[in-house]
Amino acid sequence: MQDKNSPPVRFVQIEPLKKTVSDSVELPLPTLTEGQIFRMKTYIGFRKITGLFYNKHSWGATRRWLYSNFLPDKVLHRWKPYQRGGCNRCGLCCKIVFRCPFFYEKGETTACLIYTSEKHFPAACVAFPFDPYDLAEVQREVAPAPCPFHYEGQPEHPTTWAALKAELRAQWISGVNKLKEVFD
Repeated sequence: MQDKNSPPVRFVQIEPLKKTVSDSVELPLPTLTEGQIFRMKTYIGFRKITGLFYNKHSWGATRRWLYSNFLPDKVLHRWKPYQRGGCNRCGLCCKIVFRCPFFYEKGETTACLIYTSEKHFPAACVAFPFDPYDLAEVQREVAPAPCPFHYEGQPEHPTTWAALKAELRAQWISGVNKLKEVFD
């Protein structure tokens, strides 16, 4: 059995690298066509939607997708300064409810096939984890394997709703002040 403090055996390469078997032969990671990426993303969406009926993690995945696509960056990344630790590239978060079809694993080589693609990368994966609630949910799913992320402290507005209200209020006040300058 592996010690809790030792790193996992396999790692996810954030940037796809070529692994050499010998000095003369390279094994490149597979490349995906637009059609394959579309089919895989459709499959992921279908699995997450059907998972809403039987799995709590699918609700969290939907929450992460909504946050990453609709919240302003200032609200979305408000917890980042308090985040400690880093990704140990274990890939466990890619296999929580189902194995992500973009997760490549062959022998000792593991990677995300679209993480570095500017057109197709999943915004929720890039910004993960958003807040302690998000991290606790995923940590519960991958236990006993520890995720090295943790948080120390909290922002002025720790809940998403409070942060969003504060951001909207600040934008509204800014707009009112600009109008006052114009008419003064």
